[in-house]
Amino acid sequence: MKYALLYSSIVFNVLTNIGFKLSSLNEGAPVKKWGWFSIGLVFGLINSYLFTESLKYVPLQTASAIFFSLTILGLFLASHFMFNETFPVERLIGGGLIIAGVIVISLK
Repeated sequence: MKYALLYSSIVFNVLTNIGFKLSSLNEGAPVKKWGWFSIGLVFGLINSYLFTESLKYVPLQTASAIFFSLTILGLFLASHFMFNETFPVERLIGGGLIIAGVIVISLK
């Protein structure tokens, strides 16, 4: 349960980046561009708050390693399924290495 804030911050960090990507794809539609950008900023604020609160319960070095690693995996999956970006074998192997690293870092 002490990791719930950390994992929630990861979800909001991924949503932040999705909002920014959608903003960049709407260059010709200023209302949509700035709408998605604003949504990304709100999610970023929530992400920052949740990550900061998670540091009350999780050591910084562990929290940062989990946060950045799982954010990369979340963005990898979002970019593939939402934006049809490529999914080469090398990235799959890299994702597996990231997951293994998170498991090792999380061990006591």
